Amino acid sequence: MIGKIGNNFNFFLDDSSKNLKNQNKLSFSSILTENLNQVNQLQKKSDKLAGDFVIGKTDNIHQVTIATEKAKTALNLTSAIHNKVIESYEEIMRMQV
Repeated sequence: MIGKIGNNFNFFLDDSSKNLKNQNKLSFSSILTENLNQVNQLQKKSDKLAGDFVIGKTDNIHQVTIATEKAKTALNLTSAIHNKVIESYEEIMRMQV
């Protein structure tokens, strides 16, 4: 028999999203907002480290490169998810009722 989908997708949630679930405030918009904020924080951290490296505050190029790649990967994933959502919406709109 097919069970409920409800709790089967917890592995997609990070710790902060699980905390929201515990507070019974878990919604699609809150997860989306939280994850977009995390991508934004990665971008800001990458920019700050790159700026610090340029002006000589830090000489750890490895840390700068890792932060830059994390931000780039997060942005690429966000863009891919966005494209898939738009594609799915367009497919639904093409369906005949």
